[in-house]
Amino acid sequence: MTGSVTDARKAVGYLVRPESGEYIAIMDVLEGSVTDLTVAEIAAAVVVGGTRLDARLVETRLDALKDMGAVSIRTDTSHARRYAEILPRNWRYTASPTGRHVQRFYRQVLAGTVTAREIPIASLSRIVSHLEQLAAALDTAQPDAGLLDAAVLDAVGSVFTSHDDLDAALVGAEDALIGLADRFDLDEERTSDLKGLLVDYATRVGAELDSGSARAAAALVFLRPWFGHLSQAAVDASQARDLIAAGALSASRGGRREDWEGLCAWFDARTGRAARFSLRLVRALPGMHANLRRLHSSAGTASTRSRALALARAVLTPDIGVQIFQASVGDHPWRKLYGQVDEDDRGRNPSWRDGGQVPVPTLLRTAGRSGPRGRGAAPRDDTAAKAQVAEARARREAGHRKALAAVLAALPSQQLDEAAARAALAALMAAARTGATGPRRTGTSGGLACTLLHTGSGTGALIAPTWRVLLPGRIPLFHRPGERPSAEVLAALADTTTTPDRSTHAALRITHSRPDAPDAVLRPISRQEGAA
Repeated sequence: MTGSVTDARKAVGYLVRPESGEYIAIMDVLEGSVTDLTVAEIAAAVVVGGTRLDARLVETRLDALKDMGAVSIRTDTSHARRYAEILPRNWRYTASPTGRHVQRFYRQVLAGTVTAREIPIASLSRIVSHLEQLAAALDTAQPDAGLLDAAVLDAVGSVFTSHDDLDAALVGAEDALIGLADRFDLDEERTSDLKGLLVDYATRVGAELDSGSARAAAALVFLRPWFGHLSQAAVDASQARDLIAAGALSASRGGRREDWEGLCAWFDARTGRAARFSLRLVRALPGMHANLRRLHSSAGTASTRSRALALARAVLTPDIGVQIFQASVGDHPWRKLYGQVDEDDRGRNPSWRDGGQVPVPTLLRTAGRSGPRGRGAAPRDDTAAKAQVAEARARREAGHRKALAAVLAALPSQQLDEAAARAALAALMAAARTGATGPRRTGTSGGLACTLLHTGSGTGALIAPTWRVLLPGRIPLFHRPGERPSAEVLAALADTTTTPDRSTHAALRITHSRPDAPDAVLRPISRQEGAA
């Protein structure tokens, strides 16, 4: 490839980078939002989604997405009063149309598990019947647009709607068939799936596709002179025909001559989709037979090991063991580990336990297989441990949700229980580490947001049963990320006046109600300090 990639292929780059998980989490937030978001809002939404990213890292990832064309930015400088308001952290980001297409492609195609859909034979029959009806209705020597009535247009719409359904199901079935047929080491369950898939499609769907494609191709050959008139009639009947004529919108399927040519290629008897599917069915049969032979030879009495064990058990019979052994090995000399015993005084058929010792060859000693033969041991059943871990995780999440509900329902400076107070303290510490925007500092932790409102007088407090956090000149307000505090909290602070917060860092004081715990000194909280 010469030159750089300038089209939409560049936007797919974030899916193959080492940090693709972080890019995908950010694009999920942008693709699901109907408004432009700031860096802080994106960082808070990403944390709620289960991915913890710092605001600076989110800003770095957004710059990379912008360079790839997956994200666009908007800067609103009409109300900017300070230099800080035009910095990149205050820009608003949204997913570009190309980025939205790439993210939806990832979620719908790459991230999901491909499941084979049933091929709708009814859709194929509708396509064939409507095409043959069109051929019968337009049986004239010269194409005439006056013959295209409402019934003809309805048949055109039904043809392409049914074709979309049939094509999507056939593509999914091909993907599942290729994924199974290309594997030689399938287990019994997956081999049974491949066998059922082949038997079902080879006997019923394959025959239906071949016959239906032949009839549809014959009708399309007759309709080829009408392709231009049919596509123009479909556009004229559309409610958005003016926008289509202006180039603002693309016509729906059937409104372009290329759509009809693509339909002819789809039903082609040699290179069409149905013909390729039939060829893949035929090519998958050897793979299915190879898997069946492999499974049959490695299970039951068909393996060499199981046959040798069965012979050993039969020879141990005291009455007819010698006769069984002679009938099994015939007149061939018996060898152990590819070596022959030199001792002749042991009798013709010595038992395995009393027979002569044979040295193991060097190659077998150095490169031979060790350990048990046959099937490996079944994996350990850790269902109970997984259930216990899931139960503990659910219990912690339920306790955290209960604590968040208690914090959101409380009024400013109201005492909280220990769990709720610790959840509120984590959000408060996150807000104290951030920079101020006007009179506010906002931080988010664990799905809870805290806004420190600068009043310049009084002391706000976060009160727990055994400790409290004092905030001189500030009031902590707790709310959900991206939302405002509750109406009760706003009503309680209706008469409060605010002033711009010009301090570099917020200061707080932690005190304890126990007599043996002295009060902590008043100190600022730096941005690098961890939450208490």
